[in-house]
Amino acid sequence: MKFLSRAAAPCAALFLLASTVAAAGISCPSNVVDEKGLGKVPLFSALSLSKTPFAKKWAKAQKELAKEFPNLRFEKPTNLHVTLAFMSVSGWDSGRIEDMEKLGLDGPDLSSGPVKMTGTPDLFGGKKEVVALRLDPVPAEWSKRLMADRQAMTDKGLRPHDRFDEVFTPHVSLATAPKPDEQRDELARFQKWMGDHAKRFSGLTIALDRSIAPRYYLVIGKDAATSFEPVRGYCADAKK
Repeated sequence: MKFLSRAAAPCAALFLLASTVAAAGISCPSNVVDEKGLGKVPLFSALSLSKTPFAKKWAKAQKELAKEFPNLRFEKPTNLHVTLAFMSVSGWDSGRIEDMEKLGLDGPDLSSGPVKMTGTPDLFGGKKEVVALRLDPVPAEWSKRLMADRQAMTDKGLRPHDRFDEVFTPHVSLATAPKPDEQRDELARFQKWMGDHAKRFSGLTIALDRSIAPRYYLVIGKDAATSFEPVRGYCADAKK
């Protein structure tokens, strides 16, 4: 083992401390948690759609979309997902990840087979800056179970209440306008484009099956460089 320089020692100590305080849960690098083991990046649970037929068709359309709608930022095929529970932008406790996993990984009931949902292009976000596929129909049992567990996590102090906790609206974000007030027309054109080209994307139908496992994800990077990394892959199990 090489000796650390005096300049590097404080950084190494910070990393070790962040790893130690999460001993009851996960051990994350210093870009993810602070010295108290509290999250520095957003954390959410989701069903990843990165390996679905829709994602493959979405990947093939990227060059065309970038040319047709140059001011919009399109979701990478590897980032496509259905959010289950958004934990927080920061401040989540890495030492309580197991408690989160007991409550925040509610996928649909697949005992009778895959759940098929059809997307409708719609506007989401506080400034209506995101075009997403709103998925329907939503199985009532899934919605009730998920919303109850979101509330349970809020009650336990694992996450704050947010505006999406009133009703479960599963959706798949596709494109974001960095400057929505200046790009309303482009958002509207893309929203219409998705509807007009639905057949290219299997009628905007997405099947949720047993190959799509619910997981927690970290938001790493910003803008076009953003990636959603599985917590259990990006961070180590502190018990090992």
